[in-house]
Amino acid sequence: KNTFLSLFPGRKLHRIMEELLLTEVEYVRSLCYILTHYFPLLSRPDVPQDLRGQRGRIFGNLEKLYAFHCQHFQQELEACQAEPLRVGRCFLNHVRHFGLYALYSKNKPQSDALIQHHRYFKRKQMELGDSMDLSSYLLKPVQRISKYSLLLQEILDECVPDQSGEREEIQAAVEVVRFQLRHGNDLLTMDAIRDCDLNLNEQGQLIRQDEFWVIFHKKRSLRRVFLFQDVILFTKTKKNNRGDDVYVYKMSIKTCEIGMTHSCGVSGRSFEIWFRRRRSQDTYILQAETRDVKEAWTSDLEHILWEQALKSRELRRQERLFMGMGWKPFAGIQPRNTAVSNHAVNGDVTGRGIYRPITG
Repeated sequence: KNTFLSLFPGRKLHRIMEELLLTEVEYVRSLCYILTHYFPLLSRPDVPQDLRGQRGRIFGNLEKLYAFHCQHFQQELEACQAEPLRVGRCFLNHVRHFGLYALYSKNKPQSDALIQHHRYFKRKQMELGDSMDLSSYLLKPVQRISKYSLLLQEILDECVPDQSGEREEIQAAVEVVRFQLRHGNDLLTMDAIRDCDLNLNEQGQLIRQDEFWVIFHKKRSLRRVFLFQDVILFTKTKKNNRGDDVYVYKMSIKTCEIGMTHSCGVSGRSFEIWFRRRRSQDTYILQAETRDVKEAWTSDLEHILWEQALKSRELRRQERLFMGMGWKPFAGIQPRNTAVSNHAVNGDVTGRGIYRPITG
C-alpha cells in the first residue's frame, strides 16, 4: 500500500484529507454528545452543592468550540475534499477561533480536579452504558488540536516545489496550530507568576516562555523568562506549600527599549538583548537549553522589533504631516524575511542604524 501511495502522491494527499474529514465528523459528534448528555446535568435540582455554578470550570469554552466546528469549520473542510492543498486557508481564516483551544487547555486541570472528586458524572456514564467517562470526552479538544498538527504536517510533506503558494499557507496553518498547542501550557505557567508589579493583561499577547541561564555583569542566574508582545519578564522558579512550581517576579524589560544580537558565544544556544539608549555594558546574555529554543526566541523577538519599527515609522510620519513638515520614506527598514541573521536588530527608525554588528 505504501509503495502504491508513493507512486501516486496525489492519492496520498486525498487519503490524508479523507482522514481529516472523517475524524472531524467524529470530533463534532463527540462534542455534541457531551453537550447533550453531560452539560445539562449541572442545571438539575439534585446537583451537588459544590458543583453548582461550576459549569464554566468543568466544561470551559466547549460550547463555543462546538459552535465553531459545527457551524463553520466542518463545512469548510468538506469544501476542500477535492483540493486538499486549499486546507491551509481554512485554518488561516479562523486564527481567532483557534485561540479557543489554548483557553480550553488552560482550564483543563481545573476541570479534571472537579470531576475526579465527584461520582455525580460517573452515575450518568453508567446510565448511558458508556465505556468512556466524562474526563476522556473532555480530552477530545486537546487531542484534536494535536491531530490537526500531525495531519497538516503530512499534507505539507506532500507539497511539491511548484505548489509554493499553497505550501506557504499550509506551513502558516501548522504554525497557528502549534502555537495554540504550546500557548495553553504557557498560559497555565503565566498564572503561576507571583509578586509581579505589572498588570500582565496589559502587556500584549504571551508569545512563549522557557528557562534560560541569564548572564548580566558576569553573574549567571537560572530564570524562567516570559516573552510578551510588550515586555520580557524574568522570574525565579520556586516551590509553593503544595510542592507546585511558582515563578517569583525578578525584573522586566520593555521590548520597545531593546535591541537584539541573534547569536553570541560558540555554543549556538545564546543571544543578547541590550538597551538602545543606555550604556553598552547593560547587556543580557540568554543561554537556552537547545539551539531550537534559542532560534524560536530570536525569530519571535525579531518579528516584534520589526513590527515596532514599522509602527514607530508610521507614527513619525503622521506627526510630521500634522506639523506640516515633509517626510522622506525611510528605506532602511526591511521585512522580516530579509533580516540578516548574523546582525542585531532593534526598533530604532531614526535612520541612525537598524543593525548593530556582532562584536566579540
